[in-house]
Amino acid sequence: MTAEGKVRGLFDDFGAFRTPTAADFTTVLMDGLVAPDANVLLNLYRYTEQARADLLDALGALGERLWVPHQVLEEFWRNRESTISDAQSTSTKAAQETTGHAGQAVQTLRTWANRVALSDEEFNELRDRLNEIFDEVRKKITEVGEGEWQHISHDTSTDPVIARLEQALAGRVGAPFAAEEGTELAGLGLKRVEQRVPPGYMDAKKDGDGAVGDFFVWEQILREASRRQCDVLFVTADAKEDWWRKERGNNRGPRPELTAELRARGGGRLFMLSPKQFLEVAAPVLRLSLQAGSVEDIERVERIEAESTHGGWTASALEELFRGLSYEGYGDRVAVIRHAAEMDGHVEATSVYDICDYDDDRSLRGFTKPIKRISGNLHEQGIIPDSAVPVLTAEYKNGPGRASGFRIHPLLVPLVNDPADDDES
Repeated sequence: MTAEGKVRGLFDDFGAFRTPTAADFTTVLMDGLVAPDANVLLNLYRYTEQARADLLDALGALGERLWVPHQVLEEFWRNRESTISDAQSTSTKAAQETTGHAGQAVQTLRTWANRVALSDEEFNELRDRLNEIFDEVRKKITEVGEGEWQHISHDTSTDPVIARLEQALAGRVGAPFAAEEGTELAGLGLKRVEQRVPPGYMDAKKDGDGAVGDFFVWEQILREASRRQCDVLFVTADAKEDWWRKERGNNRGPRPELTAELRARGGGRLFMLSPKQFLEVAAPVLRLSLQAGSVEDIERVERIEAESTHGGWTASALEELFRGLSYEGYGDRVAVIRHAAEMDGHVEATSVYDICDYDDDRSLRGFTKPIKRISGNLHEQGIIPDSAVPVLTAEYKNGPGRASGFRIHPLLVPLVNDPADDDES
């Protein structure tokens, strides 16, 4: 018995570590508060028609248990048109890139044919077969793209996503903060970001109010949960550590700080699921019949988002880089990258000399060249995209001269520290 006179058990102060059961999810889906994040609503524009329909059916079936923080809708409307444009341009871009690859493939074939003295007849036959294959691929890309997006429009009066959301969210959206209170809360949110209080500190580098957006979502959820005094299920495609408790890089549930804060504010238990997990858990409880491929398509989008979360890099791509560096005798670069990640992304030049066992008079000029070269090879192999961020860059505090240190791109820090993170994102 404690000094307060209360006997405590295994989970009294550690509820965040309790693995949710099917009964727990049934309870929160039928009697709790289910709040989707903005990325869940925006991803409706990235799914196939059947996956989109199934997720919208699940949200609509929640009835009064569905509740959307006002901040979520602010972010939805702010990013809706750019999301539509990006999604609609995917097929066009893929078709254009395929055309470019076709030209490169023919050129490669021609170079090889010249070197081995292949006859013109044999070359023309191979070239025609190669072009036929690329033409078939381009045709399929165009057909799929046009089929999925012919009904999606920037015009809200003809957009089927908006039509379904308007019906599902009628009377289910929270109120905004009053102007004066919003200003005060923004200041509090920035202090939380500086102190790395979840959620939101992983967005510290976002411009304007972006750094406190997650805190606003969370604060609005806390208030509604306190009013209802119920459990909360937060559905989000955000896989960052300021929302999730990570174990060996895997998402195991909400951060303990969030669970405790919800309890302190008068709410119940906190549950978190990705959109894919939500659809899998909700379907039997809400008695929904999922179409074949819906779950897989939602998982596809989550995987793509995981790649963009880490600047175009994946755990496997990073491992390929490290393997290539070690094979060529640049294992010291790998050690420097790992050390920099442990130091929140930065490593001083003096530490580089110690890690690499360099003499003091040795120059660090060209230190990142092997990393850039092997990264370029990975890009040529299609392992990382054009947009992949540089892994390590030099810093110069006093202008041109000797490097004062090196920095890993911020998006790569969590991936270097927790490579398994990429598998669960």
